[in-house]
Amino acid sequence: MELRVVNDRLCTNRRGAAEYLNRSLETINRVASPKHRPTTGWREPVDVVDGQEWYALEDLDVFNASYFQVKRTARMARVHQVTLEGDPDELITAKEFRTLIRVTHGAWSKYVQKSAPHWEQGRDGYLIKPDLEEPGRRGIIRSWKRHRAENWINNRTGSASSTGRPKQDAPPDAEG
Repeated sequence: MELRVVNDRLCTNRRGAAEYLNRSLETINRVASPKHRPTTGWREPVDVVDGQEWYALEDLDVFNASYFQVKRTARMARVHQVTLEGDPDELITAKEFRTLIRVTHGAWSKYVQKSAPHWEQGRDGYLIKPDLEEPGRRGIIRSWKRHRAENWINNRTGSASSTGRPKQDAPPDAEG
């Protein structure tokens, strides 16, 4: 990371800001662009030297706390809390389940694909193991008991559109 003292302040350029904040240069270029500064709160450069904008490290610390950390906290807080009405042992379909956790059909398919090896071993994967699997016209039809789906949704970590990581102690290479 390139550092310079500019106007009596320790500064770095955008590439250095990306390294300092542990973000990609593309992300820094986006949040630091004049178009996005009013909404992101990115500080104006201390100066422009040799055609590069130079940002004070203490300003980057303030930005990190007020933007990236706030966004991370908000993302983590957006987990679902659902109450599913009806018989707790009644089965819900995969479509109902994916609608509850607000994921697209494509994302759901990826979660199923990553979960299937765990399910074959009788364990939960990215998704909980189905309570019923039956052959259908276009593949396997999976269903889950309402109470199990509700419990899983309400106890998972991560953002609303994430299933979180599997909760079993699988070796890292086994999660594929």
